[in-house]
Amino acid sequence: MNHQRTHTEEKPFECSDSEKGFSQNSSLVTHQRTHKGEKPFECLDCGKSFSNNSHLVRHQRNHTGEKPFECPDCGKGFSQNSNLVIHQRTHTGEKHFECPDCRKSFIRNSHLISHQRIHKEGIPFECPDCGKCFSENFSLMKHQRTHMVKKPFECLDCRKSFNHISQLVMHKRSHTGEKPFECPDCGKRFNHNSSLVAHQRIHTGEKPFECPDCGKRFSRNSDLVKHQRTHTRKKLFECPDCGKSFSNNSRLVTHQRTHSREKPYMCPDCGKSFLWNSRLVNHQRTHTGEKPYECPDCGKDFSTKDSLLNHMLIHTGEKPFKCPECERCFRKPSNLIAHKKIHLRPKVMNVKKA
Repeated sequence: MNHQRTHTEEKPFECSDSEKGFSQNSSLVTHQRTHKGEKPFECLDCGKSFSNNSHLVRHQRNHTGEKPFECPDCGKGFSQNSNLVIHQRTHTGEKHFECPDCRKSFIRNSHLISHQRIHKEGIPFECPDCGKCFSENFSLMKHQRTHMVKKPFECLDCRKSFNHISQLVMHKRSHTGEKPFECPDCGKRFNHNSSLVAHQRIHTGEKPFECPDCGKRFSRNSDLVKHQRTHTRKKLFECPDCGKSFSNNSRLVTHQRTHSREKPYMCPDCGKSFLWNSRLVNHQRTHTGEKPYECPDCGKDFSTKDSLLNHMLIHTGEKPFKCPECERCFRKPSNLIAHKKIHLRPKVMNVKKA
């Protein structure tokens, strides 16, 4: 019912303060916080609070560095889709926002507003890159770091640079191994609170990110973004070896390893190499004994999510893999493959007789 309202544009839930209408009661509740000033969602990394959880999730990418929105032209990643849309104008050359006083055009409306202060207030320090204005030269210099290729806060261990010292402090945990945020359900520890929040969805089953096209839900926004490409089918990066196309360059690079047989991810414990980092992570659990995926029905633990999902079919009785010859169903694809050989044998015998 809630989903259907996105098509009918029905908005039965009205705010008594502003008379604004909403299709879902949860959206109304979130909106009403703007009148009350409530901000119940707090970032444990920096203490900043938000009126709804989606704003907190978006903010936490500042700490984790997650950038799920990728430019198809240059591969640059962004933490928000709106920033990607604005960035793409640097490729198209679009500048929609024109100053009525001097006819100078800008990519962003915020840059135009900032620029107009030169005409209205006579603010003397303007950024030559984006037009943003400052009353003090010191503030301008601080701002210009955002445009600099070289970032001012450098890690002495790996030489990686950051725009803000808080980002450097959090990055250093990757070298020290410090993991101050612990999962109360399984004891697993994390560098950032936002990583813990994402991890806890494994236990709660929460999937807050919904696809507007098909309604499928995901525990992480980055997974939703990847899924949405299955609807658009926009694939710009083609493999020169086999012609297969991909929606982003990183997928193409990973795919090309199947041709080159390059295995860049090596296990430090036994030296075994892998095509993908995810396979290495799963493999390393054979050394550590870590089993982070717990069955909610019986409590049995598994080292990989696929193993858990296969196991859970025992409880549900579901057998999703059907034989096209006899329609017999199986819980695992490996069992179906083994079963198919039964149908293959008579054909092989007939060929031999012929």
